[in-house]
Amino acid sequence: MTTETGKSKEGWGSDFFGTLNEAPPQVLGLLSHVLEAMASEPAFRQARLDMLTRLAEGGGHQVLEAGCGTGVAMPDVLSVWGQGVRYTGVDPTEGFLEAARQRAQRLGIEGARLLSGDIRSLPVEAGSFDAAFCDKVLLHVGPAEAGLRELARAVRPGGRVGAVEWHPYFVVSTRTPRLAHALNAIFSRAVYDHMVCANLKRHLWAAGLSPVWAEWYLGGAQGLDERPFWRAFLVEQLPLFVHAGLIEEGDAQTLTQELTGLSGQGLFSACFVVQAAVAVKP
Repeated sequence: MTTETGKSKEGWGSDFFGTLNEAPPQVLGLLSHVLEAMASEPAFRQARLDMLTRLAEGGGHQVLEAGCGTGVAMPDVLSVWGQGVRYTGVDPTEGFLEAARQRAQRLGIEGARLLSGDIRSLPVEAGSFDAAFCDKVLLHVGPAEAGLRELARAVRPGGRVGAVEWHPYFVVSTRTPRLAHALNAIFSRAVYDHMVCANLKRHLWAAGLSPVWAEWYLGGAQGLDERPFWRAFLVEQLPLFVHAGLIEEGDAQTLTQELTGLSGQGLFSACFVVQAAVAVKP
């Protein structure tokens, strides 16, 4: 049930993230909440920090983030590059961009630029950045090589390109295995490229870049309320998925009851995988 936009242009496509400018405020608000929760989840944050650290090893302070969303990566960008960073963020969703502008102001990132645009057609000059990256974007929009080629175009020769992606498949405790399959079927149907995480190095190479580093990370929890991500992603989004026809309402209700019950008994367990990679522009 993938929603495709711009499909006629070089085979471009996207999932529901490509339609958020038309989404009602409550949907945008829920997704913003989920993005914030994801940003603080240790596996995602460690992958992002490691990627940014290796990007910075290429030198320079001109940094581009494609698909910046609400700007959740900005604190980590600051921690790696310091206040001297010259940050540009690009995103197609106006509501996210406004939140990102407010975050840049709160963080004191002087001269931060937040631009409306698509990762596959960035509104920036070629070779004008030292480093460029995307964080959990290629899962939602593609083809991956189109986005990564644009990131490569944006950086100077010798500049670095990085990406963080995850495989939205949860190994999760349930008393009813069918419900675990129903949960994971949501994500395999809803996202644009379900397997992009496993193919980051291949996609970087296909975009004309030379991969220099890649690492896997395991995210997991022993309770729904161990950290904000777990309840936000596994429970609070379910009504949205029901509305989109990605899971039956009865299954969503039963799954909510089961996960909540197991968590309350101390019997909940779940995990997923993340990969980060960095490559150099020849």
